[in-house]
Order: sequence, then C-alpha cells, then structure tokens
Amino acid sequence: MLAADKLLLQSSIRQNSIALKEKEFNLHHGNFNAVGTQAAVLAGFTVTAFIEFDCPPDTNRATKFAYYVSSIVSLAANILCVANTTFLSVWGTGLAMRGPDGSMARAVDGMYQLRRNVFALFGLGMMALLVTAIFGSWILMNVEAAAASTAVLAYSIYMTWKSYRSITNMFHFNEDDAVSFDDLLDATQTLIPKGAAAARESVVERRGFAASGDGMGSPHPSATRLNAGAEVV
Repeated sequence: MLAADKLLLQSSIRQNSIALKEKEFNLHHGNFNAVGTQAAVLAGFTVTAFIEFDCPPDTNRATKFAYYVSSIVSLAANILCVANTTFLSVWGTGLAMRGPDGSMARAVDGMYQLRRNVFALFGLGMMALLVTAIFGSWILMNVEAAAASTAVLAYSIYMTWKSYRSITNMFHFNEDDAVSFDDLLDATQTLIPKGAAAARESVVERRGFAASGDGMGSPHPSATRLNAGAEVV
C-alpha cells in the first residue's frame, strides 16, 4: 500500500510540474504569435513601399540607394521574423505535445533561448521601415517638409529605443532567481520508472496475483500456499 501511495505521489508531482511548465510554454507561444503577426503587417507595409513607389527620374542616386536598401532590410528582417515564429510555434508545439518524456521542458527551453533572435529581427525590421520612410520623404517632398518629416521620424526612432530600454529595465530580473521546475522533473523522471516497477511487483506479491496462461489473472501458487497455511494456523 505504501509503495502504491508513493508511486501516486510521484506521478502527481510530475503531472503538476508538467502543467506548470505548460503555462510557460503557452507564454512563449503567445508572445511569438503576437510578434509574428506584427512582423507580417510591417512586411506588408514594406512590400507596398518597395513595389508601389516610383522614384522620380531626377532623384539623387545616394538617396535612392539608401531608400531601397533600407526597404529591403526591413522586408528581409520581418520575413525572417515571421518564419522563425512560425517554425517555433509549429515544431515547438509538436515536440511538447507528441514528443517523448521530457519534451515539454525541452520545447520551453528552446523557445526561451531563441526569443532574443526573434525580438531582434522584429526590432530591426521596424527601425529599417522608419528609415525607409525618412529617405522616402526626401525623395517625394521639398526640403522644408522633408526636414520636418525627418525630425518627427528620428524622434520616433529615439522614443522607440528609449521605451524599449525603460520597459526592459522595469521588468528585468535575474535569471538565476527565476522559478524553475527542472529539479522536480528530473527527480520524478529518475524515480518514477523504478518506483513504478517496485510498486507493481510489491502489489503483485502482496496480493498474490500474477498473470496466468489464460490471461485472466489467477492467484499465484505461493499465495495459495500462504493462505492455506494461515487457515491452518
């Protein structure tokens, strides 16, 4: 009875640990979906700016070069961001749900390690799109309007970077202090198989049942002898 209770406790601990790990997985999955959606929107804006825009024939070559290069950088970064978030969401979910034992922790750790690459690509694509708008204003507008537009866009870039720094500092925490369930998962992973086998053998021996040839499960001969001896006593 105690062995069975121990097995039940270990299984319950592991199940609850995996459920908590699943919450962390859903957090990363939701973040990647949000970033991927916004990157797809920015990629659409960049495609429109790249294809629908016609530079006047007398445009300065350096300005035209900078405009097209910045638009291509924005498009490439946003497409890579969408691709990475899609791959992580699809393959990470498949590993977590259908993988072998320990796959949930492996999927969460993989998403956590690659999150900075995804966010960096999204930031690069957004900044490059604003730079594209700056050079586009110098191509389409007169000097006064282009200078005013450049000032507004440059201020937007500065405020975006400043907001990023302030928000990350506000919610920053030491990774060593983060809550982790790896110790519980590792402990139960090593204990459950041995405990399950020991409990199963203990229960079979205690109850005196073993699989018989007909597959119905009949009393073990040793258990019959023990019961008969108990009756004699």
